[in-house]
Amino acid sequence: MRIKYPLASLFIAATLVACNEPPPPVQPVRLGVIVDSSGASASLGISGRNGVQLAIEQHNQKGGIKGRPIEIHQYDDGFDPQQAKQAARKLIDIKVDAVLGPMTSVIAEALAPTFTEANILLMGITPLSPLLAGRDDMFFRTLGHQNPDARDIASHLHKRLGINRVSLLVEQSNATFTTPWVADFTRYYTGLGGEIADPVVFQRSAEAPYADLAQTALKQETQAVVLVSSALDTAMLASHLRQKKPDMVLATPAWAAADTLLEMGGQAVEGLITAQVFDIEDKNPLFQSFRDQYQARFGQDVDTAAVTGYNATQVLLHALASRQPDEHLKQTLLRIRRFEGLQQPIVFDDFGDNYNLIYLRVVRHGRFISPE
Repeated sequence: MRIKYPLASLFIAATLVACNEPPPPVQPVRLGVIVDSSGASASLGISGRNGVQLAIEQHNQKGGIKGRPIEIHQYDDGFDPQQAKQAARKLIDIKVDAVLGPMTSVIAEALAPTFTEANILLMGITPLSPLLAGRDDMFFRTLGHQNPDARDIASHLHKRLGINRVSLLVEQSNATFTTPWVADFTRYYTGLGGEIADPVVFQRSAEAPYADLAQTALKQETQAVVLVSSALDTAMLASHLRQKKPDMVLATPAWAAADTLLEMGGQAVEGLITAQVFDIEDKNPLFQSFRDQYQARFGQDVDTAAVTGYNATQVLLHALASRQPDEHLKQTLLRIRRFEGLQQPIVFDDFGDNYNLIYLRVVRHGRFISPE
C-alpha cells in the first residue's frame, strides 16, 4: 500500500520555491535637498548642492549606508518661502529619511516648523541667524549663529583702518539674517567708539535701484559702507559705489563671500573686507583632498557653501550609519554630539546649534585672502 503525504510535499515544494526566490530589493536611504538654484542666492545654493553631492557620491562608492544606496531628491526653493514649503511637502510625502538645506535664514525660518511637525530632521547648510537658535525642534546646523564676522569686521574697520563713521546698506529680503547681523555689528562698532549713519534698507528685486541706493549712502558722508546683502546685490552696489567714489572702503558679511561676488563685482570689489568660515590656505591633507576632488568633479574651486554643504552631509551620513534601532536621528546626533569637519570640529549643543571659527578676508586680485 502506498502512503501519501500531501501536506509534507506542499511544504517541501514551497520551501524550494522560496529558496530560489531573489532577495527583496535593498531600500535606498532617501535624502531631500532644498537649496536655491534659480533665485537671488543661487550661487550659494549651487555650491552647497555640489558639496552635498560630492559627499554622497563618495559614500555610495563605498557601499552607501550599511549596504543601502543613498538617493538625492533635490528641489529648488527659488529664495521664496512659499516655493520652499511646497518642496518640503513633496519630500514629506515620499518619506525621506532627512533633509539637507536650505542656504538662507529666511528659508530656514519657513521650513523648520514644517519638518518639525513631520518629525523629519532638517540639516541646514549656511543659515546663520541667531533667531533660529535655542529651539527644541528638528532644525540642526553645522555653522554658528553668533555672527563673529560682525565683530571682526567692526574691529578691523575701527581699530585697523581708523574708520570712525560708516554707512549701512541693508537688504531686507533675508531679514531673518540681516536684522540680527546689523544689531550685532552696531553693538560691536559703537562699543568701540564708532558712529553709524541711519541704515539704508531695500528689498531685493530685479528692479532694485542700485544707483540711487549707492547715492543715498554716499550722501551720509561716511568713511566706509557696509553692504549687508547677498553676493549678487553686494557686487551690484559695489559697482555703483566705486563708480561714484573709487576709494570708498567697502565691507560685507560672510553671507556674500562667494565666487559670484568676485565674478560679478570684478574690480569694484577689490579691497572689500569680508569673512569666511573656512581657511582656503589650509594645507591639511583632509582639506586638500576634498578641494582637489571638488575641483575635479565640478571644475571650480571650493567656497564657503561647498565646504559647509560637504561638512553637513558628512555629519548627517555619519549619524545615519550610527543610528541605533528605534532611535530618532535627532537623538543620534545629540548622543554623538561631536563630529569632525574638514577643518574644525562640529559640536552640537542641546538645540542642534554649533560654534565655529571665522576667518577675516579681503579681496585682492580677484581672490579672498588674509588681510595680514
